[in-house]
Amino acid sequence: MRIICYCMLVFGVLFLVIHSESSASAKTLDAGYASTSWLGSGEVHDLGDAGQVINAIVKGVMVVRHSQGAENRIVHTAQLECPIRVTLDKKDTQRTYLGLCTIFAHEGKDIGYAEWRCSGDARECEGQFTFTGGAGGFNGVSGTIPFFSRIIFEKLEGSNARAVGYAYWPNLSVTLP
Repeated sequence: MRIICYCMLVFGVLFLVIHSESSASAKTLDAGYASTSWLGSGEVHDLGDAGQVINAIVKGVMVVRHSQGAENRIVHTAQLECPIRVTLDKKDTQRTYLGLCTIFAHEGKDIGYAEWRCSGDARECEGQFTFTGGAGGFNGVSGTIPFFSRIIFEKLEGSNARAVGYAYWPNLSVTLP
C-alpha cells in the first residue's frame, strides 16, 4: 500500500511540475500601436429596404510600431489578407463587419490567423480582433484586443465594388505558448 501511495505522490508532483512549466512558458508580447491601409474588391448585394450585404477581400500591410526603451523604436511589418462580410441596415445606417485574416510575417515564415468583429456607422467600426492560431513563430498565438476600422465601398459596374480604408490596433498584444 505504501508503494502505491508513494507512486501516486511522485506522479502527482511530476504532473504539477510539468503543468506549472507549461503555464509559465506562455508569454504575452506587447507590440504597441499597429495600423494598416486596406485595399480590396468585392460584391454588393442589395436587399431592398432591409439593407445590403457586401462580401469582399481586403489586403494591406500591418505596420507595428513598438519601442524597447526610449531610444530604440522598432517597426515591423506583416501582410494581411482578410475576407470580410459586411451587413448594412439601411434604416439606422449601422454596419456589422466580420473578417477572417491571415497574417504573413518574416517573408511568410510566420503565419497568424485572426477573426475580427466590429460594428458602427459608415465612418468607423469598433470591435474585437481575436488571434485564433498560426504556424511558425505564431504557432499557438492567442489573444483578443480592441480593433478599429473604416472601409468605404465604391460600387462599380453591376454588383462589383472597390474597397478602401484603414484599421488600427491601439495596443497590439498577443500571447504565445
